[in-house]
Amino acid sequence: MHAELIAVARNPKYRHFWLANIMSNGAIWIQNTTSSIALTHLSTSPAVNSLVQVAATLPFLLFGILAGQIGDRFSKPLVLTVAQLSLGLVSLTLAAATWQGLLSPALLVGVTAAFSVATVFRMPVAQAGIALTVPGDQIRHAAVLNNLGFNIARAVGPAVAGTLLLVLAYYQVYLVTAAMLLAVSAYFFRGFYNERTTSTDQPAFVSIRNAWQQISASGLFRRCTFDACVLFFAGSVIWSMMPYIAKYHLNQSTAGQGTLMGATGLGALLTVIVLPAVLKLRHNHQGYWLCYSLMISSIATIWLSSNLTVIFAALMVFGLSWSMAVTLLNGEIQSSFPRQILSRVIAIYLIVMYLAQATGSFWAGLISQFFDTDTALLFSVAVLVLGLGLRSLLFTSTDACEE
Repeated sequence: MHAELIAVARNPKYRHFWLANIMSNGAIWIQNTTSSIALTHLSTSPAVNSLVQVAATLPFLLFGILAGQIGDRFSKPLVLTVAQLSLGLVSLTLAAATWQGLLSPALLVGVTAAFSVATVFRMPVAQAGIALTVPGDQIRHAAVLNNLGFNIARAVGPAVAGTLLLVLAYYQVYLVTAAMLLAVSAYFFRGFYNERTTSTDQPAFVSIRNAWQQISASGLFRRCTFDACVLFFAGSVIWSMMPYIAKYHLNQSTAGQGTLMGATGLGALLTVIVLPAVLKLRHNHQGYWLCYSLMISSIATIWLSSNLTVIFAALMVFGLSWSMAVTLLNGEIQSSFPRQILSRVIAIYLIVMYLAQATGSFWAGLISQFFDTDTALLFSVAVLVLGLGLRSLLFTSTDACEE
């Protein structure tokens, strides 16, 4: 497995695309983490604090299909250029509003939603675009590296946000993210320009009806979306409520909030070590069982413990489980469908994934509001246990066919 990943990484065209995605995703994570931390200082309501995560995910439900359609029909470098430019302009708008002293919960949630809309049009194409940079037999390994890059950004982003907020004001952090996003837009525009000046064969566009027939007939796709629903619904309690828990239950400063959220990213980096061994398991479903088990144990530990060191370690385990789930699911999706419909396949999968996160975040906020955060954590553990049991009953034949 290591040899295949190294072979992909040596491809300069893929490597540059990969680094651009890391910079863009890193900027997105810095901005979203900064907004989550800022909101904890503007509102003490758990439900309001969960709305940043909801706003960051719900637009995938509204615009995901359109984003996939555009990604399959138009030039992928052009779509990425426009999306990155939009992200940069939204960041600049938030920086200006914050500088003028207009920062409020409503503004943060609204701008986060606008930021997420641009992200919706970027993500399916950023994932499907790897098929343009590597040969067909390397797509699965390229997808694994692409998702590892996303997790590197997730690791660095929250920690960088917490560090920057020690020395910079909120509007200055937003200016940093805007500069990063606009720089990546220039890179993708260069790719669009090169695409227009060279003759390349474009695959025939597949109609929505035919694309949907291929997607709906796939047992693998149904199983992947089930896993996405359970894992990302239950796991969203950490992304939506951990900044709140860190501030109001663990008495952490802004830097402490960023450090704890960064622990999930550090755990995600362990995917580089763990995933190659997981992919060598005799049965594919064993990797998913490991994801479920690690997520259950990590959330249960956070629920039961108030020791910062134990919680930090549990968050690392959570980051590893989330990262492995994202990487395994995305790798299977990206390597199992033809290039002509890949943006739409990824878009539909992302709709499911982010809808699960949005509803999970909002549900965790409501439970925390009317009960407490311990109840929200316990509920997530119960959902994961039930989901793992249902998975064993519903997809035994699908798993067997994929061995």
